[in-house]
Amino acid sequence: MDWNDRKKKAAQEVQQHTTDERHEHLSAREGMIESAVDAFAKNGGFNDLPGKGKPIKIEAGDVLTSILKNANVQPPWIELRKEIAADLKRVADRKPSVAEMEAELEAINQKIRKYNRLVPNSLLQKGLVSAANVESACEKWV
Repeated sequence: MDWNDRKKKAAQEVQQHTTDERHEHLSAREGMIESAVDAFAKNGGFNDLPGKGKPIKIEAGDVLTSILKNANVQPPWIELRKEIAADLKRVADRKPSVAEMEAELEAINQKIRKYNRLVPNSLLQKGLVSAANVESACEKWV
């Protein structure tokens, strides 16, 4: 066995020893946590929890969607859709001059392009808006 082989073997032994110590430390910590939870339960720590003894309500469908819904969080594309609908309604109600309308519609169309990139399904994509179809687009976005 040459010097490099001895060096590698020594490094492997140190690594193995360190890994074994880490596992022993983690298992000891897990045992302490389990015993603390058991003691808490024996002393009645879990007796006054809300909903104790009642079945857990699990909504059908995607779990992540229900969690986001309960937290009042919406995906960015839905928030953008609402923003575009509000912008279109504002433009349709206000009826600005031709130059103002073109500038506002260009900003709205930029948002629509972004919306079309964000939606999870191509069936949800929407067409761009022009001065001629502002009224009908407003109805489609709401």
